Amino acid sequence: MTSFGFSTGVGTEFLATLPPPREDLKDWDNTKPFNQQPTTVPQVFRDAMSVREEVYGEQGVPLEAEFDEDDPRSWHFVVYASVASTSSPPPQIRADSPANTAEDARRSSATAQRLPIGTIRLIPPPHPPNKYKQDKHPDADPPPGEVKHPNEPYIKLGRLAVLVPYRGMSLAKLLINTALDFASKNPERIRPPPSPTTMELANQLGKAVEDSVIWKGLAMVHAQVSVAHLWAKHGFSEELVTKDGEVEIDKEEHWWEEGIEHLGMWKRLKLDHGRL
Repeated sequence: MTSFGFSTGVGTEFLATLPPPREDLKDWDNTKPFNQQPTTVPQVFRDAMSVREEVYGEQGVPLEAEFDEDDPRSWHFVVYASVASTSSPPPQIRADSPANTAEDARRSSATAQRLPIGTIRLIPPPHPPNKYKQDKHPDADPPPGEVKHPNEPYIKLGRLAVLVPYRGMSLAKLLINTALDFASKNPERIRPPPSPTTMELANQLGKAVEDSVIWKGLAMVHAQVSVAHLWAKHGFSEELVTKDGEVEIDKEEHWWEEGIEHLGMWKRLKLDHGRL
């Protein structure tokens, strides 16, 4: 019998963060699955793709559409389950369950393996004009011309995926919170501050130009309407409104991708500039 366990603490062996892999993905072949890629590809990225290929493959996404130009420059987060052979029945597990003796035993078991079960990616700014294709991924950008995103830099969360047997355990919540918390605590890593020369020029040209070069915590998702409630629970909304009631970003028109209705949702994070 197989038993499962996982830990939800950031930085543990069961939740991995991969900085932008950049040139490490130069040899990725989008016609082949994750387990046929070069060994130069980071293991965490292959783990993320194993989840994405299975989940989005179930939705009819072709393999060639799963990897895109944003993957090399994105941060990737993967949550794992500990899988071991045991004669005892599988325990009930939850995303907020603390570590226990049984889990420790599974970790130390010679037969224990880490199984990637969920992933999300964080795409930092800048976001160039959309190269729209009709066969794009279900979390793709809308066709060009249908929306006008702000000039202010923003991050985009996407490729959120959890394997079917592990849904209902708050793992999507875990992944979203992990990505947002990481961005809030590491703004300089998400968007390195502009050089003094660039800032001086921006100051001379006015606030609009200054706002276009500094990331101030703006985050967005392109969500399927059926899961908009999930993102709403994390503070995302179609219309971004300040505490004073001023509308920063207007609600956008919905669009259809692969027969699925989509919408854009926004949130502003509180940044911690005191961390390195």
